[in-house]
Amino acid sequence: MPAGRRSGRQKGPRTVYVNDPFQTAGISDDDDPNVKKNAPARRARHPEEEDSHSDDEFVGVSEEEAEDPIEDEEEAAEGQIQNELREDSEPESDASDPDQMDIDVSEFTPKKHASASRPREMHFRKRAARGIIVPAADETHSRGIIDPKDHLSKDIHYALTFGPDERDMMAAIHSRGQWARGIDSAFPTRHALEGKGEVDETLFGPTLGVHPDDIKRESTRGWDWYYDGDVGGSFRKRQRIETIEESLAYQRYLPQRNERKHRVRMGPQASQQIFDVGYHESFDFGKAWEKAKPGNKPGKAREGWILNIGHKTNCMAWAPNQDGLSQYLAVAAPLTEDQKNEHRSEDSDPFSAFQPSQPFPSALQIWEFKAKKTETESRTLDMDKKPELRQVICADWGDLRRMTWCTMPRSKREEDDEEIRKPIGLLATIWSDGKVRVLDISRGRGAQRTEFLNIQSAAFEARPPATVSTCVTWLSSSELLVGCANGFIAVWNITSPRVPESLPFLYRPVHSTYILSITCAYPTNPHIVATVGMDGETRMCSLVDPESEMTSTVRMRAAAPYITYSPILQCFVAGDENEFGRMLPIRRFFTTTNIARLSSNLSAMAPASSWHPCALFGSSGGEVAGTNPFRRVLYNKEQILQQTWFQHEWVPSSEPDSIGMSRFFDGFRADNQKLAKYHTTETKPMTGMGTSTTYDEGTHVTALGWNPNHPCAGWASAALGCGLVRVEDLSI
Repeated sequence: MPAGRRSGRQKGPRTVYVNDPFQTAGISDDDDPNVKKNAPARRARHPEEEDSHSDDEFVGVSEEEAEDPIEDEEEAAEGQIQNELREDSEPESDASDPDQMDIDVSEFTPKKHASASRPREMHFRKRAARGIIVPAADETHSRGIIDPKDHLSKDIHYALTFGPDERDMMAAIHSRGQWARGIDSAFPTRHALEGKGEVDETLFGPTLGVHPDDIKRESTRGWDWYYDGDVGGSFRKRQRIETIEESLAYQRYLPQRNERKHRVRMGPQASQQIFDVGYHESFDFGKAWEKAKPGNKPGKAREGWILNIGHKTNCMAWAPNQDGLSQYLAVAAPLTEDQKNEHRSEDSDPFSAFQPSQPFPSALQIWEFKAKKTETESRTLDMDKKPELRQVICADWGDLRRMTWCTMPRSKREEDDEEIRKPIGLLATIWSDGKVRVLDISRGRGAQRTEFLNIQSAAFEARPPATVSTCVTWLSSSELLVGCANGFIAVWNITSPRVPESLPFLYRPVHSTYILSITCAYPTNPHIVATVGMDGETRMCSLVDPESEMTSTVRMRAAAPYITYSPILQCFVAGDENEFGRMLPIRRFFTTTNIARLSSNLSAMAPASSWHPCALFGSSGGEVAGTNPFRRVLYNKEQILQQTWFQHEWVPSSEPDSIGMSRFFDGFRADNQKLAKYHTTETKPMTGMGTSTTYDEGTHVTALGWNPNHPCAGWASAALGCGLVRVEDLSI
């Protein structure tokens, strides 16, 4: 019979090959009274703690388990195995020889986690129906985020995208039945805008996850301050406006009038026509498509207007809460450089976006478009009535850089009909002197001529401490959220009484430098704010605690100053550093999904609409494209379509009666997105190096906008660098 196994443990003192100078001097750790002798061995980690790769499966140690003498259990188990081996050993072994009887039990010793005090059933974790681990009541639990790239079921994907709450999920299901079909894959349809699709009539579906009582309360009680005699009365009295002459407005505040015409070439590609449009004139470009009507049916193949503003448009926005036939479009065009030089002083500092500029004259234009009376809810443009310039609001505050209307719902009251002037809405503006101002826009009842007004003071104005305002958005009917040039965000209440230096009640840093764009997740989560900084960072934070509750996505090398929130998609829509449009879900902000691609860099993006999920992007090459990314939200690998609205080109003219010529290409079909690089000789020549094209400033798309009113939600507007503004009903 084979002899018993010998122990592999080392006997006697361990050989030391390094001379310890402290030991030679008679100093050792044994002499230190602070060192504990016979310290118990360190407890090994539980196997689930060692093998767990997810925060969901983190298991802490309870107090009872921490007090168990695990070392004693191991010694007892080891002694029991030694006794059993001694009984089964061969008689040849000398029992008196201790070396012969020293058995190596390392292979038979149970591991530390297999102690008898830990029940076996505690190793099995309970899981919910969706596969998510449910922690026990006495365990430490750390929440983790599931990787959305994994092969997950649809319910888990929807929970990660829209949220597990009933309100968010019901809003997503409602929108899926209305906007996930193929006919509205690029632009909205009238059928879907009127809500005639297969829609689940749930409580939170039509209101985008907000309780209907909250919507009603916001449209009524939320505007009580405006109609209050003390608060609203003092707010309106702060704004001082006086009437000026038309000649003074055109000479000082508006871009220089040019008697030469702007030549426009458009229509079917085989038979384009030429139209001449003068300064502040408009024309119906549907006349170029009269012969292109299929089947020789009466009417026009396309209907829309083109305006000549006279100079490049900085910003543009449609007035909300207009359910009548009149729709108002606010347009801001700065003065020419020659006009600005007349107001500059000799010792003026060079222009800087981080410093306030000189108070140059500028003007805000309010244009009126008429809608056609129809029996359905959706309305089209009335092509029998030309657009009219209703107001020119002049000021000496510098260039008007940004503006946004207060889009919060506002119910009509009897006080509105009793006022001398018809209210249009509250307009928040950013001027180059560094201040943010709120204008109470209204027009005279029954006025048929253009009103030329000079505003001396706004209803509300403020400036952030030691910096300038850069962008603005509305949090409620009385609160403004402003981005600053130093990377801070500021919140003001416009109902507060005016003081010489009105300080914001919230002022926190978000970026390290200039904030290019800002928006909030209204109406579902108005406390969540997304910003884009000049440092290339796109960040989302909560106004409840901006310092700790903050996240960011992939950093861009060159920031794209466009971001907006779509309540139907429950995602932020933004631009990319190249020619992409991207989507950032509010609950997966760290991920980026491309939803559009243009042939050149993005230069404009329309604010998201509350009535349809379609996005509109403009490029520096004069291209405007639309897409409906809702199917990509439901499934991130779904193919979605993209359709070009029009393609614009501009060239200067040498003719004495023309300042330049614009050419429009229309009639593009919807096609699958090409998210890969364009392999053409223009962008990838034979050298193998990528190139980028520099376009003329007159070709650029400078501003885009969707009409925020439900009857006219399909109306879109596009402003071009040459001074033209195109308005068309894109609903099919």
